[in-house]
Amino acid sequence: MQTNPIMAEDLGNACAGLGDTDLSELREIARIYDEASGLIIKISGWVGDKADSVLKKIPETWKHGIDVAADLALRVSYATAATTQPDDDSNGLINRWLTKTKGEKWHKIASSISGAIGGAFGLFTTVGDLAATTTLAMRSIQQVATSYGEDITDEQVRLDCLAVFGFGGPLTDDDEVETGLYAVRMTLTGKTISELLKQVLPRFGVVVGEKLLTQATPILGAAAGATLNPVFVGYYQKMAHVHFRLRQLEKRNDPDQLRACLERIMQMRRSKTRR
Repeated sequence: MQTNPIMAEDLGNACAGLGDTDLSELREIARIYDEASGLIIKISGWVGDKADSVLKKIPETWKHGIDVAADLALRVSYATAATTQPDDDSNGLINRWLTKTKGEKWHKIASSISGAIGGAFGLFTTVGDLAATTTLAMRSIQQVATSYGEDITDEQVRLDCLAVFGFGGPLTDDDEVETGLYAVRMTLTGKTISELLKQVLPRFGVVVGEKLLTQATPILGAAAGATLNPVFVGYYQKMAHVHFRLRQLEKRNDPDQLRACLERIMQMRRSKTRR
């Protein structure tokens, strides 16, 4: 008789009462979350060094401009991403083209092209790339949400998509998100767009600042943008999977128990990694 690998692990009381199907789903969520964290580790050293060197050279007033750019990028993405989603009931020319612009891989490729163009001429054109790439990320997040049965014509679902940008970022090592994903999700749930932006911007602004500064050098910035943008989009795609898969589990389980079980599974994954 084969032993169920889920039950073979000592999950303690944290996961008591959850069925094998839900435990398997939590394990998959933990795996995706670890992959997202791996994107941070993969590029943080190179990005950090470059961003720090550029940061010393820019005027203080530009730092405020970066915050403004982050705010604008989020607002543009929220306003426009849903309007570019394909309509399954339409066979028009534009809709057929939109249907071809679907999928996580397509959005990464598109963001890489945008980053190469935006980074070619330094910081000012990079700001334009930021709005485009954030909109691509939002559009992909919305498609992830749809794949889990969410209705993006519902404003609350679109706000949940916007909230994903508050889950740290691929260019930052955010300890609070690392140790309290559920706590962060709770603070970002049930907000109006103005309330949500106040919560998301401080986190997203850090990501944006490092991204813009890394792409700030003309020509070299094109290579940086082409490299970083797919990572930027890929991170939020993975966090969208984490968020919306958890939402599905929360519809049939106690969120507090899910939180305790997920944290236990994450602890066990990381203890194995350190061995």
